Amino acid sequence: MSPKMTFSKESLEAKPALAEGLYELRLEGFAPKNAKSGTSVNLNPTIKVINHPTETGRVVFDNLNSSAPWIIEAFCHSFGLELVPDGQGGYNIPGDFNGPEDNPEQWNYVGPLTGCVSKAFLKQTVYNNKTSAKVDQWLCSVPNCQKKHPTGLAK
Repeated sequence: MSPKMTFSKESLEAKPALAEGLYELRLEGFAPKNAKSGTSVNLNPTIKVINHPTETGRVVFDNLNSSAPWIIEAFCHSFGLELVPDGQGGYNIPGDFNGPEDNPEQWNYVGPLTGCVSKAFLKQTVYNNKTSAKVDQWLCSVPNCQKKHPTGLAK
């Protein structure tokens, strides 16, 4: 006799989207991939809700595309870290992505963002008749930061 895996109808239904509001989030890591355009990289951070009475452990999805560095800066600032000057007039995410330069799917992030905690405002959006919660604003936690970070990111 072969084993069977049985699931209840309720367990097969997707959880409802997170409610709009302010959430505390922890960065678990990144799962980078080339964007469909082929000209940029989606960093695909793995972000989980923490310290919430009912939603702790829920995953928040964001692609964090390399073609939008102002959003990447806001993302890093929300974790209390600034972008790092590269010595040639550019800036890098703190830490390193190790792996072959031409294959983001093999990159492994090693750096101070892993395990850091952030606050972000989530907003519900609808795409293809599915409601999900997206980051609408990363809240800066860099002391004395004077930058105006983007809002209205959830589309």
